[in-house]
Amino acid sequence: MAGKLDDSELGRRAFAFALEAARRTAMDRLADAVTRAITPLGMTAAASGIVAGPKAATGNPFHFTNWPASWIELYRDQDFLLADPIPRWARNSGQALTWTTLINLLPKRDRGRRVIEAAARDGYLEGVLVPMRARDNSPGLVSLGGGRKSITLAEQTYLVAIGRVAFEHADRIENRGTTGRAGPILTLREIECLTLLVAGHADAEIGKILGMTVRTVRFHLGNAREKFRATSRAHLAALAIAQGYVMP
Repeated sequence: MAGKLDDSELGRRAFAFALEAARRTAMDRLADAVTRAITPLGMTAAASGIVAGPKAATGNPFHFTNWPASWIELYRDQDFLLADPIPRWARNSGQALTWTTLINLLPKRDRGRRVIEAAARDGYLEGVLVPMRARDNSPGLVSLGGGRKSITLAEQTYLVAIGRVAFEHADRIENRGTTGRAGPILTLREIECLTLLVAGHADAEIGKILGMTVRTVRFHLGNAREKFRATSRAHLAALAIAQGYVMP
């Protein structure tokens, strides 16, 4: 059936999926709906997750994934995580694009080419990657792929729409429907202290650099921690990076 759907049918299916996803309250049911939505276009693999921030640091960054266990095992054994160009792109760009477009943007010696080549050997030739943002502003990603050698512009547009809706509702389900909130208002001193904290400096070093006492440093970091509702200094640093207050 791949390649047999016209533009109007793709539009109808995208709208139907959006309604279905909005009704889902369980992650596995949402994942099933995503699979059904992409299968007619020859796409068989789907994954949604976080690529930076507190959730990514837990070692379980996925909302859901139906990639085969054999591929996930190979991915871990070959240490593909750092080299994979797909999450690297999502951490640095909000542009959705096809896998082929991304491959063509990679330098010839980029280690990410090994990941793409390994996926191709497993039958995953083309797909789309859709960078997203979670409710806490952590960078996220939906990747949809399959055995098609190419996809049309209309199909790409459809898959990107599916990916965006899927991520939005995966994030909603994971956070049990809680809404986001505006980022905290930080003082200049709080941002300066956070910047040095993220850079790995101890309180005494931060105080020496900024010309303040250790007690004052802890005061500013304590205020920032309260504003972010962070549970620890490490959590505070991760939230400051994820929400764009500090560059890693």
